[in-house]
Amino acid sequence: MYGQIILKDIFSLLNILLLIYLLIDSKTKIDLGKNSFCSYILCIGCLYFIRIMENGTELHIVYNYVTIVIIAMIMGHFLFHYNLKYNLLIGSIFLSIVLLGQLLSCIFLYSYSSNGILAELPSKYQNSMIIISEIVIIIGSLGFKKIIEQIPAFLVGINMIIIIIPLLINIVVMAICADQLYYDKGIIIGNIWSAMTVMAVCIVMFIGTFSNIIILGNYLNVKKIENEKKLQISEISMQYDYYVKQSNDMENIRKLSHDIKNHLEALRGNVDYRQKMDYIDGIERKLSIYQSYYKTGNTFIDNVLHAKRLEALDKKIEFKVFADFSAFRRIKNEDLCVIVSNSVDNALRECQLMKAEDPEVECLIQLKARKLKGFLSIICENTLRESQVEFLKNNTTLETSKADKKNHGFGVKNIKSVVKDYGGEVSFHVVDGIFSTSVIIPIEV
Repeated sequence: MYGQIILKDIFSLLNILLLIYLLIDSKTKIDLGKNSFCSYILCIGCLYFIRIMENGTELHIVYNYVTIVIIAMIMGHFLFHYNLKYNLLIGSIFLSIVLLGQLLSCIFLYSYSSNGILAELPSKYQNSMIIISEIVIIIGSLGFKKIIEQIPAFLVGINMIIIIIPLLINIVVMAICADQLYYDKGIIIGNIWSAMTVMAVCIVMFIGTFSNIIILGNYLNVKKIENEKKLQISEISMQYDYYVKQSNDMENIRKLSHDIKNHLEALRGNVDYRQKMDYIDGIERKLSIYQSYYKTGNTFIDNVLHAKRLEALDKKIEFKVFADFSAFRRIKNEDLCVIVSNSVDNALRECQLMKAEDPEVECLIQLKARKLKGFLSIICENTLRESQVEFLKNNTTLETSKADKKNHGFGVKNIKSVVKDYGGEVSFHVVDGIFSTSVIIPIEV
Protein backbone atom coordinates (compact mmCIF):
# COMPACT_ATOMS: atom_id res chain seq x y z
CA MET A 1 0.00 0.00 0.00
CA TYR A 2 2.72 2.45 1.02
CA GLY A 3 4.82 1.41 -1.97
CA GLN A 4 1.92 2.29 -4.27
CA ILE A 5 1.52 5.74 -2.68
CA ILE A 6 5.27 6.43 -2.98
CA LEU A 7 5.14 5.39 -6.64
CA LYS A 8 2.21 7.76 -7.22
CA ASP A 9 4.09 10.58 -5.49
CA ILE A 10 7.16 10.07 -7.69
CA PHE A 11 5.11 10.03 -10.88
CA SER A 12 3.07 13.05 -9.70
CA LEU A 13 6.30 15.09 -9.64
CA LEU A 14 7.25 13.70 -13.05
CA ASN A 15 3.84 14.70 -14.44
CA ILE A 16 4.24 18.25 -13.15
CA LEU A 17 7.60 18.46 -14.93
CA LEU A 18 6.01 17.07 -18.11
CA LEU A 19 3.34 19.77 -17.91
CA ILE A 20 6.08 22.42 -17.66
CA TYR A 21 7.73 20.83 -20.72
CA LEU A 22 4.47 21.11 -22.68
CA LEU A 23 3.93 24.71 -21.56
CA ILE A 24 7.41 25.91 -22.52
CA ASP A 25 7.49 27.45 -25.97
CA SER A 26 10.77 26.34 -27.56
CA LYS A 27 10.58 29.29 -30.01
CA THR A 28 10.90 31.72 -27.08
CA LYS A 29 14.02 31.84 -24.92
CA ILE A 30 12.88 31.79 -21.28
CA ASP A 31 15.12 33.61 -18.82
CA LEU A 32 15.65 31.32 -15.83
CA GLY A 33 17.37 33.92 -13.69
CA LYS A 34 17.57 33.69 -9.90
CA ASN A 35 14.12 35.10 -9.22
CA SER A 36 12.51 33.11 -12.01
CA PHE A 37 14.17 29.89 -10.84
CA CYS A 38 12.92 30.48 -7.30
CA SER A 39 9.43 31.04 -8.68
CA TYR A 40 9.63 27.71 -10.50
CA ILE A 41 10.77 25.85 -7.37
CA LEU A 42 8.11 27.48 -5.18
CA CYS A 43 5.28 26.82 -7.63
CA ILE A 44 6.33 23.21 -8.31
CA GLY A 45 6.77 22.58 -4.58
CA CYS A 46 3.30 23.87 -3.69
CA LEU A 47 1.60 21.93 -6.48
CA TYR A 48 3.54 18.77 -5.64
CA PHE A 49 2.44 19.07 -1.99
CA ILE A 50 -1.19 19.23 -3.16
CA ARG A 51 -0.71 16.07 -5.23
CA ILE A 52 0.92 14.24 -2.30
CA MET A 53 -2.03 15.14 -0.08
CA GLU A 54 -4.39 13.95 -2.79
CA ASN A 55 -2.55 10.64 -3.26
CA GLY A 56 -2.77 9.94 0.47
CA THR A 57 -6.56 10.21 0.57
CA GLU A 58 -9.26 7.93 -0.87
CA LEU A 59 -10.70 10.48 -3.30
CA HIS A 60 -12.33 9.31 -6.52
CA ILE A 61 -10.06 9.45 -9.57
CA VAL A 62 -12.25 12.19 -11.10
CA TYR A 63 -10.82 14.65 -8.57
CA ASN A 64 -7.36 13.65 -9.79
CA TYR A 65 -8.40 14.60 -13.34
CA VAL A 66 -9.68 17.99 -12.23
CA THR A 67 -6.46 18.63 -10.30
CA ILE A 68 -4.37 17.99 -13.43
CA VAL A 69 -6.19 20.74 -15.35
CA ILE A 70 -6.04 23.14 -12.38
CA ILE A 71 -2.27 22.57 -12.00
CA ALA A 72 -1.77 23.31 -15.72
CA MET A 73 -3.78 26.54 -15.40
CA ILE A 74 -1.85 27.67 -12.30
CA MET A 75 1.58 27.02 -13.83
CA GLY A 76 0.58 28.53 -17.17
CA HIS A 77 -0.61 31.71 -15.48
CA PHE A 78 2.08 32.29 -12.83
CA LEU A 79 5.17 30.88 -14.58
CA PHE A 80 4.49 31.58 -18.26
CA HIS A 81 1.82 34.35 -18.16
CA TYR A 82 -0.42 32.61 -20.71
CA ASN A 83 -4.10 33.45 -20.92
CA LEU A 84 -6.82 31.31 -19.32
CA LYS A 85 -7.98 29.69 -22.59
CA TYR A 86 -4.51 28.48 -23.54
CA ASN A 87 -3.83 27.09 -20.03
CA LEU A 88 -7.16 25.24 -20.07
CA LEU A 89 -6.36 23.80 -23.48
CA ILE A 90 -2.89 22.53 -22.52
CA GLY A 91 -4.29 21.05 -19.29
CA SER A 92 -7.03 19.26 -21.24
CA ILE A 93 -4.55 17.88 -23.77
CA PHE A 94 -2.32 16.54 -21.00
CA LEU A 95 -5.38 15.05 -19.25
CA SER A 96 -6.35 13.21 -22.45
CA ILE A 97 -2.82 11.73 -22.60
CA VAL A 98 -3.13 10.68 -18.93
CA LEU A 99 -6.50 9.04 -19.60
CA LEU A 100 -5.12 7.19 -22.61
CA GLY A 101 -2.30 5.87 -20.43
CA GLN A 102 -4.71 4.70 -17.74
CA LEU A 103 -7.01 3.11 -20.29
CA LEU A 104 -4.18 1.19 -21.97
CA SER A 105 -2.81 0.02 -18.60
CA CYS A 106 -6.26 -1.32 -17.69
CA ILE A 107 -6.49 -3.16 -21.02
CA PHE A 108 -3.05 -4.74 -20.55
CA LEU A 109 -3.99 -6.12 -17.12
CA TYR A 110 -7.63 -6.89 -17.90
CA SER A 111 -7.03 -10.64 -18.20
CA TYR A 112 -5.59 -10.82 -14.66
CA SER A 113 -8.84 -9.62 -13.09
CA SER A 114 -10.64 -12.92 -13.81
CA ASN A 115 -14.19 -12.57 -12.39
CA GLY A 116 -13.25 -9.64 -10.18
CA ILE A 117 -12.37 -6.04 -10.96
CA LEU A 118 -9.02 -4.37 -11.52
CA ALA A 119 -9.38 -2.25 -8.38
CA GLU A 120 -9.23 -5.44 -6.27
CA LEU A 121 -5.99 -6.78 -7.79
CA PRO A 122 -2.93 -7.17 -5.49
CA SER A 123 -0.41 -4.33 -5.12
CA LYS A 124 2.04 -5.71 -7.66
CA TYR A 125 -0.61 -5.45 -10.40
CA GLN A 126 -1.66 -2.00 -9.24
CA ASN A 127 1.96 -0.86 -9.40
CA SER A 128 2.29 -2.40 -12.87
CA MET A 129 -0.73 -0.40 -14.07
CA ILE A 130 0.76 2.82 -12.65
CA ILE A 131 4.11 2.17 -14.39
CA ILE A 132 2.49 1.26 -17.74
CA SER A 133 0.27 4.34 -17.55
CA GLU A 134 3.24 6.61 -16.80
CA ILE A 135 5.26 5.18 -19.70
CA VAL A 136 2.38 6.00 -22.06
CA ILE A 137 2.11 9.51 -20.55
CA ILE A 138 5.83 10.17 -21.05
CA ILE A 139 5.83 8.86 -24.63
CA GLY A 140 2.62 10.76 -25.42
CA SER A 141 3.91 14.05 -23.97
CA LEU A 142 7.21 13.81 -25.84
CA GLY A 143 5.52 12.73 -29.05
CA PHE A 144 2.84 15.41 -29.07
CA LYS A 145 5.14 18.31 -28.08
CA LYS A 146 5.58 19.42 -31.72
CA ILE A 147 1.82 19.29 -32.30
CA ILE A 148 1.11 21.36 -29.18
CA GLU A 149 3.65 23.99 -30.30
CA GLN A 150 1.51 24.61 -33.38
CA ILE A 151 -1.24 25.99 -31.18
CA PRO A 152 -0.94 29.80 -30.88
CA ALA A 153 -0.84 31.17 -27.34
CA PHE A 154 -3.67 33.59 -28.22
CA LEU A 155 -6.62 31.76 -29.76
CA VAL A 156 -9.81 33.54 -30.80
CA GLY A 157 -13.07 32.09 -29.48
CA ILE A 158 -14.10 30.13 -32.56
CA ASN A 159 -10.69 28.45 -32.91
CA MET A 160 -10.72 27.54 -29.22
CA ILE A 161 -14.16 25.94 -29.61
CA ILE A 162 -13.00 23.93 -32.64
CA ILE A 163 -10.24 22.33 -30.54
CA ILE A 164 -11.78 22.11 -27.07
CA ILE A 165 -15.17 20.51 -27.88
CA PRO A 166 -13.80 17.30 -29.52
CA LEU A 167 -11.11 17.21 -26.84
CA LEU A 168 -13.67 17.35 -24.01
CA ILE A 169 -15.80 14.66 -25.69
CA ASN A 170 -12.71 12.48 -25.96
CA ILE A 171 -11.87 13.08 -22.29
CA VAL A 172 -15.39 12.21 -21.09
CA VAL A 173 -15.56 9.00 -23.15
CA MET A 174 -12.10 7.81 -22.05
CA ALA A 175 -12.84 8.70 -18.40
CA ILE A 176 -16.08 6.68 -18.42
CA CYS A 177 -14.41 3.71 -20.12
CA ALA A 178 -11.39 3.76 -17.77
CA ASP A 179 -13.72 3.99 -14.76
CA GLN A 180 -15.77 1.01 -16.01
CA LEU A 181 -12.65 -1.05 -16.63
CA TYR A 182 -11.14 -0.34 -13.23
CA TYR A 183 -14.17 -0.31 -10.90
CA ASP A 184 -17.07 -2.11 -12.59
CA LYS A 185 -16.74 -4.11 -15.81
CA GLY A 186 -20.22 -5.57 -15.80
CA ILE A 187 -22.20 -2.74 -17.38
CA ILE A 188 -20.37 -1.67 -20.55
CA ILE A 189 -17.40 -4.04 -20.70
CA GLY A 190 -18.07 -7.74 -20.24
CA ASN A 191 -15.13 -9.48 -21.90
CA ILE A 192 -11.72 -8.90 -23.44
CA TRP A 193 -13.21 -8.29 -26.89
CA SER A 194 -15.48 -5.50 -25.70
CA ALA A 195 -12.49 -4.07 -23.84
CA MET A 196 -10.41 -4.13 -27.03
CA THR A 197 -13.27 -2.46 -28.93
CA VAL A 198 -13.50 0.30 -26.34
CA MET A 199 -9.74 0.80 -26.49
CA ALA A 200 -9.83 1.05 -30.31
CA VAL A 201 -12.66 3.59 -30.23
CA CYS A 202 -10.84 5.74 -27.65
CA ILE A 203 -7.56 5.64 -29.58
CA VAL A 204 -9.36 6.64 -32.80
CA MET A 205 -11.03 9.55 -30.97
CA PHE A 206 -7.70 10.52 -29.45
CA ILE A 207 -5.96 10.55 -32.84
CA GLY A 208 -8.90 12.43 -34.40
CA THR A 209 -8.68 15.14 -31.75
CA PHE A 210 -5.00 15.75 -32.39
CA SER A 211 -5.62 15.67 -36.14
CA ASN A 212 -8.00 18.59 -35.62
CA ILE A 213 -5.23 20.44 -33.77
CA ILE A 214 -2.78 19.82 -36.64
CA ILE A 215 -5.31 20.95 -39.25
CA LEU A 216 -6.15 24.09 -37.27
CA GLY A 217 -2.45 24.82 -36.71
CA ASN A 218 -1.75 24.56 -40.44
CA TYR A 219 -4.77 26.75 -41.22
CA LEU A 220 -3.59 29.43 -38.79
CA ASN A 221 -0.07 29.29 -40.30
CA VAL A 222 -1.57 29.82 -43.77
CA LYS A 223 -3.56 32.80 -42.47
CA LYS A 224 -0.43 34.18 -40.85
CA ILE A 225 1.46 33.92 -44.16
CA GLU A 226 -1.44 35.64 -45.94
CA ASN A 227 -1.41 38.48 -43.42
CA GLU A 228 2.35 38.85 -43.79
CA LYS A 229 1.96 39.02 -47.59
CA LYS A 230 -0.73 41.68 -47.23
CA LEU A 231 1.56 43.62 -44.89
CA GLN A 232 4.41 43.37 -47.41
CA ILE A 233 2.12 44.63 -50.19
CA SER A 234 0.98 47.46 -47.93
CA GLU A 235 4.60 48.35 -47.14
CA ILE A 236 5.54 48.33 -50.85
CA SER A 237 2.54 50.55 -51.62
CA MET A 238 3.53 52.92 -48.84
CA GLN A 239 7.11 53.03 -50.10
CA TYR A 240 5.82 53.84 -53.59
CA ASP A 241 3.64 56.68 -52.27
CA TYR A 242 6.57 57.90 -50.20
CA TYR A 243 8.89 58.09 -53.21
CA VAL A 244 6.17 59.68 -55.38
CA LYS A 245 5.76 62.39 -52.75
CA GLN A 246 9.53 62.84 -52.63
CA SER A 247 9.57 63.23 -56.42
CA ASN A 248 6.80 65.85 -56.28
CA ASP A 249 8.63 67.72 -53.54
CA MET A 250 11.84 67.68 -55.57
CA GLU A 251 9.92 69.26 -58.43
CA ASN A 252 8.68 71.96 -56.04
CA ILE A 253 12.25 72.52 -54.84
CA ARG A 254 13.39 73.02 -58.45
CA LYS A 255 10.61 75.57 -58.93
CA LEU A 256 11.62 77.32 -55.73
CA SER A 257 15.30 77.37 -56.75
CA HIS A 258 14.28 78.86 -60.10
CA ASP A 259 12.78 81.82 -58.24
CA ILE A 260 15.82 82.34 -55.97
CA LYS A 261 17.13 85.17 -58.18
CA ASN A 262 13.78 86.94 -57.91
CA HIS A 263 13.82 86.49 -54.13
CA LEU A 264 17.34 87.95 -53.94
CA GLU A 265 16.26 90.94 -56.04
CA ALA A 266 13.30 91.45 -53.70
CA LEU A 267 15.63 91.55 -50.68
CA ARG A 268 17.89 94.22 -52.20
CA GLY A 269 17.25 97.87 -51.87
CA ASN A 270 15.68 99.85 -49.10
CA VAL A 271 13.66 97.19 -47.26
CA ASP A 272 12.74 97.31 -43.57
CA TYR A 273 14.86 94.85 -41.53
CA ARG A 274 11.83 93.23 -39.87
CA GLN A 275 10.11 92.73 -43.21
CA LYS A 276 13.32 91.32 -44.69
CA MET A 277 13.64 88.77 -41.83
CA ASP A 278 9.99 87.75 -42.16
CA TYR A 279 10.55 87.29 -45.89
CA ILE A 280 13.59 85.06 -45.27
CA ASP A 281 11.74 83.09 -42.58
CA GLY A 282 8.95 82.42 -45.05
CA ILE A 283 11.40 80.99 -47.60
CA GLU A 284 13.10 78.88 -44.88
CA ARG A 285 9.76 77.43 -43.81
CA LYS A 286 9.03 76.37 -47.38
CA LEU A 287 12.45 74.73 -47.63
CA SER A 288 12.10 73.05 -44.22
CA ILE A 289 9.03 71.18 -45.41
CA TYR A 290 11.13 69.47 -48.08
CA GLN A 291 13.90 68.62 -45.60
CA SER A 292 11.67 66.57 -43.30
CA TYR A 293 12.26 63.18 -44.90
CA TYR A 294 13.95 60.51 -42.84
CA LYS A 295 15.86 57.33 -43.60
CA THR A 296 15.48 55.35 -40.39
CA GLY A 297 15.41 51.90 -41.98
CA ASN A 298 11.63 51.59 -41.60
CA THR A 299 9.32 53.17 -44.19
CA PHE A 300 6.31 53.23 -41.86
CA ILE A 301 8.25 55.11 -39.20
CA ASP A 302 9.67 57.45 -41.87
CA ASN A 303 6.13 58.43 -42.85
CA VAL A 304 5.07 58.88 -39.23
CA LEU A 305 8.07 61.09 -38.45
CA HIS A 306 7.56 63.11 -41.65
CA ALA A 307 3.99 63.93 -40.59
CA LYS A 308 5.03 64.72 -37.00
CA ARG A 309 7.83 67.02 -38.19
CA LEU A 310 5.43 68.98 -40.40
CA GLU A 311 3.14 69.38 -37.38
CA ALA A 312 6.09 70.55 -35.27
CA LEU A 313 7.21 73.05 -37.96
CA ASP A 314 3.71 74.49 -38.10
CA LYS A 315 3.86 75.15 -34.34
CA LYS A 316 7.51 76.37 -34.51
CA ILE A 317 8.72 73.41 -32.43
CA GLU A 318 12.22 72.11 -33.06
CA PHE A 319 12.08 68.43 -34.00
CA LYS A 320 15.23 66.25 -34.14
CA VAL A 321 15.56 62.59 -35.00
CA PHE A 322 18.61 60.37 -34.41
CA ALA A 323 17.19 56.96 -35.15
CA ASP A 324 18.09 53.69 -36.81
CA PHE A 325 15.17 51.25 -36.79
CA SER A 326 16.83 48.69 -39.08
CA ALA A 327 17.66 46.50 -36.05
CA PHE A 328 14.01 46.46 -34.92
CA ARG A 329 12.93 43.63 -37.26
CA ARG A 330 11.59 41.58 -34.36
CA ILE A 331 8.91 44.18 -33.63
CA LYS A 332 5.86 44.33 -35.88
CA ASN A 333 5.53 47.59 -37.83
CA GLU A 334 2.13 48.36 -36.32
CA ASP A 335 3.51 47.88 -32.78
CA LEU A 336 6.56 50.02 -33.53
CA CYS A 337 4.28 52.78 -34.84
CA VAL A 338 2.25 52.64 -31.60
CA ILE A 339 5.40 53.20 -29.51
CA VAL A 340 6.86 55.98 -31.69
CA SER A 341 3.67 57.85 -32.61
CA ASN A 342 2.27 57.91 -29.06
CA SER A 343 5.62 59.00 -27.58
CA VAL A 344 5.98 61.82 -30.10
CA ASP A 345 2.30 62.81 -29.81
CA ASN A 346 2.66 63.23 -26.04
CA ALA A 347 5.78 65.36 -26.58
CA LEU A 348 4.03 67.49 -29.23
CA ARG A 349 1.04 68.03 -26.95
CA GLU A 350 3.25 69.28 -24.11
CA CYS A 351 5.24 71.58 -26.43
CA GLN A 352 2.05 72.99 -27.93
CA LEU A 353 0.78 73.81 -24.43
CA MET A 354 4.12 75.53 -23.73
CA LYS A 355 3.73 77.60 -26.90
CA ALA A 356 0.18 78.50 -25.92
CA GLU A 357 1.47 79.92 -22.62
CA ASP A 358 4.48 81.67 -24.17
CA PRO A 359 4.73 81.82 -28.01
CA GLU A 360 8.39 82.90 -27.79
CA VAL A 361 9.58 79.97 -25.66
CA GLU A 362 11.93 77.48 -27.32
CA CYS A 363 10.59 73.93 -27.50
CA LEU A 364 12.54 70.85 -28.48
CA ILE A 365 11.57 67.26 -29.25
CA GLN A 366 14.25 64.61 -29.76
CA LEU A 367 13.72 61.00 -30.81
CA LYS A 368 16.60 58.54 -30.46
CA ALA A 369 16.52 54.87 -31.42
CA ARG A 370 19.31 52.32 -31.72
CA LYS A 371 20.59 48.88 -30.74
CA LEU A 372 22.38 49.03 -27.39
CA LYS A 373 24.15 46.09 -25.68
CA GLY A 374 21.62 43.39 -26.52
CA PHE A 375 18.63 45.71 -26.25
CA LEU A 376 16.60 47.91 -28.58
CA SER A 377 16.39 51.41 -27.14
CA ILE A 378 13.88 54.15 -27.99
CA ILE A 379 14.07 57.47 -26.16
CA CYS A 380 11.76 60.42 -26.78
CA GLU A 381 12.65 63.69 -25.00
CA ASN A 382 10.84 67.01 -24.85
CA THR A 383 11.00 70.29 -22.96
CA LEU A 384 8.52 70.62 -20.13
CA ARG A 385 6.44 73.35 -18.53
CA GLU A 386 7.48 74.30 -15.00
CA SER A 387 3.97 73.47 -13.75
CA GLN A 388 4.37 69.93 -15.05
CA VAL A 389 7.84 69.25 -13.65
CA GLU A 390 6.71 68.63 -10.05
CA PHE A 391 3.52 66.87 -11.15
CA LEU A 392 5.40 64.33 -13.26
CA LYS A 393 8.10 63.80 -10.63
CA ASN A 394 5.40 62.67 -8.18
CA ASN A 395 3.30 60.83 -10.79
CA THR A 396 5.29 57.60 -11.13
CA THR A 397 2.45 55.79 -12.95
CA LEU A 398 2.16 58.70 -15.41
CA GLU A 399 -1.59 58.96 -14.96
CA THR A 400 -3.17 61.49 -17.31
CA SER A 401 -3.53 65.02 -15.94
CA LYS A 402 -6.80 65.51 -17.86
CA ALA A 403 -10.02 65.69 -15.86
CA ASP A 404 -11.72 63.00 -17.95
CA LYS A 405 -9.38 60.14 -16.95
CA LYS A 406 -11.78 57.48 -18.26
CA ASN A 407 -11.45 58.60 -21.87
CA HIS A 408 -7.85 59.86 -21.86
CA GLY A 409 -4.39 58.53 -21.06
CA PHE A 410 -4.59 55.71 -23.58
CA GLY A 411 -1.33 56.74 -25.30
CA VAL A 412 0.85 55.70 -22.35
CA LYS A 413 -1.28 52.60 -21.73
CA ASN A 414 -0.89 51.52 -25.35
CA ILE A 415 2.89 51.98 -25.20
CA LYS A 416 3.11 49.94 -21.99
CA SER A 417 0.89 47.19 -23.42
CA VAL A 418 2.91 46.80 -26.63
CA VAL A 419 6.28 46.88 -24.85
CA LYS A 420 5.11 44.29 -22.29
CA ASP A 421 4.20 41.90 -25.13
CA TYR A 422 7.87 41.92 -26.20
CA GLY A 423 9.23 41.44 -22.68
CA GLY A 424 10.45 45.04 -22.48
CA GLU A 425 10.12 47.91 -20.03
CA VAL A 426 8.95 51.53 -20.20
CA SER A 427 10.26 54.21 -17.86
CA PHE A 428 9.62 57.95 -17.50
CA HIS A 429 12.05 60.53 -16.15
CA VAL A 430 12.23 64.29 -15.56
CA VAL A 431 15.76 65.73 -15.49
CA ASP A 432 16.62 69.45 -15.72
CA GLY A 433 13.21 70.34 -17.13
CA ILE A 434 13.41 67.65 -19.83
CA PHE A 435 10.86 64.84 -19.85
CA SER A 436 11.92 61.53 -21.40
CA THR A 437 10.08 58.34 -22.32
CA SER A 438 12.51 55.40 -22.41
CA VAL A 439 11.63 52.05 -24.00
CA ILE A 440 13.94 49.04 -23.67
CA ILE A 441 13.18 45.77 -25.51
CA PRO A 442 15.48 42.72 -25.30
CA ILE A 443 16.74 41.39 -28.64
CA GLU A 444 15.62 37.84 -29.39
CA VAL A 445 18.62 35.48 -29.28
